[in-house]
Amino acid sequence: MEENITYKPFAHLNSYTPVEGEQVYYNTEKTLAVNKNDCLKGTTGNPVTLAAGANKFVSQISIDDANEQAQSWLQANVQAYANNIGTCTIRPTAWRGANPSCVLEPPTTLLPFDYMVIKYKWAPGAGVDLDTFTGFINTGLSALDKKWVGFGLGNEIPTSATAQDSYIMWGGDIRDVTGTETCLVNFKKVKEVYSNLNDVQIRMAGVWWVSKASGNIDVEITTFLGGTMIKEGKDIINNDGNQVQQLNFSKNISVQGTQLPIDQATPIGYINYSNNQSTAKVVITY
Repeated sequence: MEENITYKPFAHLNSYTPVEGEQVYYNTEKTLAVNKNDCLKGTTGNPVTLAAGANKFVSQISIDDANEQAQSWLQANVQAYANNIGTCTIRPTAWRGANPSCVLEPPTTLLPFDYMVIKYKWAPGAGVDLDTFTGFINTGLSALDKKWVGFGLGNEIPTSATAQDSYIMWGGDIRDVTGTETCLVNFKKVKEVYSNLNDVQIRMAGVWWVSKASGNIDVEITTFLGGTMIKEGKDIINNDGNQVQQLNFSKNISVQGTQLPIDQATPIGYINYSNNQSTAKVVITY
């Protein structure tokens, strides 16, 4: 992709002529949404969805292979597409006090989804061994509330559940000068088991275990619709579903310490999920 401005149209099927009697497979519809990301400082881009229509990609191997082609095409094109047709708007902020660094970002409303994967990412110069807290709050259910996943906490809820059957799952501990800690929130499972809940709230926090430098991290939130979730190593991936959205937020983790409770860690933000609408708002606090 050239500078996120060149959009590549469908090419494979347009130039493909099936051989008579040959078994071929076509993709199902796939979609991917991102925010326009070339806006000027002080403005923000709107989310834009790109669709790879059904039967646009062909494979001699399988439907899965045709779907992988469609997904690859989406990933190669969606940012250019969003930048070309998206719009920039003034970025609303709510100031907390006189210091301009104390700002509350406006809530980001997500499209409907089943699963959310949260990745806490840090690069060299940020610190060593980021530990993360992710968990449910304010549900009124002892099985969910304040049962954090992360180092020294839990790996998944319920204990020993698979990714597909867990309510929340932590990928594992990363102790390096750079890394990514991954967490799955399986809202689909929560909705199935606790259908009487109207809203589900997730709290996120972090702390440097070994040392803090700049403290700057990125929080990547990806949502999926359909398919199944699988834990592979310390990553958690979606199989056979559609990636709906991927958003990135910057955050500074200012606290360093060992075996600290969540109330002493740096707050990152909240995710407020609506069971009725199968969507959520993300609020990152600064």
